[in-house]
Amino acid sequence: MLTHVKGPTSYIDIRTINNVVYSTFREACLALGILADDTKYVEAIKEAKDWGSRHYLRKLFVTIMLSNSVNRPEDLWNKTCEWLAYGILYRERNIARIPG
Repeated sequence: MLTHVKGPTSYIDIRTINNVVYSTFREACLALGILADDTKYVEAIKEAKDWGSRHYLRKLFVTIMLSNSVNRPEDLWNKTCEWLAYGILYRERNIARIPG
C-alpha cells in the first residue's frame, strides 16, 4: 500500500482512496485494485449450476472457502446463495413430512 499511496502521514491516510476512508486496509486494497475481486469464484459456481447437482455446488463452495483465497466471503455467499440453497427447504419438508 505504501508504494501506491503518496505521502501518507497516518494510517488513515493509507486507508483513504479518492477521498473515501475505508475501514480496513483490505477494503482500501480492493478499491486500489491491488487485490483481485471474487468474480472468478462467482463465475465458477454460476457455470457449475448448469450441470452440477446442488450438493456438488455446496461442496464446491466449501472447497473455495477452504482455499482461503476469497477476499469477501459474505459477497460470494450473497451472489450465489440462491443457487446453493435451492432445494434444501423442499428436502427438509419431505424428510419431516410437512406438506406444501
